[in-house]
Amino acid sequence: MKEIFRNMWRRKMRSVLTIFGIAIGIFAFTVMGSMSLKINKMISGGKKYITGQITIMPKGSSASAYGSMGGSSFLAVDTLNKIAEVEGVQAVAGGVELALKEVDLNDPSSQSMSFGMPATIEGMDLETNFENRNWATMDMKDGHMITKDDPTTAITIGYTIANDNSLKVGDTFKVRGKDFQVVGIADQTLTGPDQYVFMNINQARQLLIDAVPFLKSLQERSDEAANISDASLAKLPEATRLQIQEAKSFKLEDINQMAAVSWKDGEDGDTVANRIKDQFKDEAVVLSPKKMGEMIDKASAIFNTMILGSALIALIVGGFSIINTMIMSISERTKEIGIKKALGASRKAIASEYTLEAGVIGLIGGLIGMGLGALLATILNSKTSAEIFMLSPGFLGGVVAFSFVLGIIAGVIPAIKASRMKAVDAIREL
Repeated sequence: MKEIFRNMWRRKMRSVLTIFGIAIGIFAFTVMGSMSLKINKMISGGKKYITGQITIMPKGSSASAYGSMGGSSFLAVDTLNKIAEVEGVQAVAGGVELALKEVDLNDPSSQSMSFGMPATIEGMDLETNFENRNWATMDMKDGHMITKDDPTTAITIGYTIANDNSLKVGDTFKVRGKDFQVVGIADQTLTGPDQYVFMNINQARQLLIDAVPFLKSLQERSDEAANISDASLAKLPEATRLQIQEAKSFKLEDINQMAAVSWKDGEDGDTVANRIKDQFKDEAVVLSPKKMGEMIDKASAIFNTMILGSALIALIVGGFSIINTMIMSISERTKEIGIKKALGASRKAIASEYTLEAGVIGLIGGLIGMGLGALLATILNSKTSAEIFMLSPGFLGGVVAFSFVLGIIAGVIPAIKASRMKAVDAIREL
């Protein structure tokens, strides 16, 4: 080993440039790989949850007249009640999801780019007995997940939300201008729920309504419209009559951006999903567990390609750098090789020496590239509200091992060339 470092030191500039080339590839491998690992972790958690239920989405703007005018469509509670009667359905739970912080179109700073999973409000329908088949509950760091017995202003928050806002159980947390009491903090999952604020669905519905001017106006006019008799309504102009009828039909429980369906024991989720689809194909989009799993797998494949792409960069850049360096080194040390063989050095010993030297070059470049990549990932994680890189010891160790193996592989051909030299020819060449 001492002789290997001595030989590398004798050709400092070439060794440094080779190591630098390897470090570039391994740096890209570390950064892109750690990002892909994080995203894949989130995708894996999402897949586990989403394949444990049947997901129902509104079908275009026809799902709700006021929903379409408000910029999105909703599933009416009457539709959800009918879905609950389909054979094999255990329970149906409406859902509302919106960003934790409202975007102010007049404030550019509120529209800053966000990496990773954004902080999100998850409205939960606590009155149903819906239970995800794959994710029945969440582990809690402190407190408990909200239940129907809690006050409507009670919330459970994700691990990252608690850390970013220095919150503990019992604290008051202001969400979109309203005060809520923290009753639970979920344990870290390294997936979406770390950035969630779980609250009663009616509270989430009201926050959504307050954020959409049309819905807010419709809600305010609904009480007034309820007091107008049918006889009086018939005397009004058609346009006015339609507006009042729309206001009269407004119900808070109709604000459902999606719904989750669980199926009974002994039933197949995809079969139940097909039954719902057959009966409600004109009212809703039904996504079966199998379909959702396939969609998520396609997304995961994209990010896995990122790891393979960065690994390919490391392989091409680092591999050719090492091959070039070792070939040049052998040509400069031809006489030295000849003398070693004349003194009895075997082909195996010569090949092993040069292969190991290439491996050491790869190892040093890998350590430098991995260290710089890990440093950049750590800095970027600290600058964002959500971690976007996952630096596990196993992954970092694998990166270094990969760079060492890369060096070994790249050094095999030059090493074999050196071992096959004849002692007399090698000495005579110089």
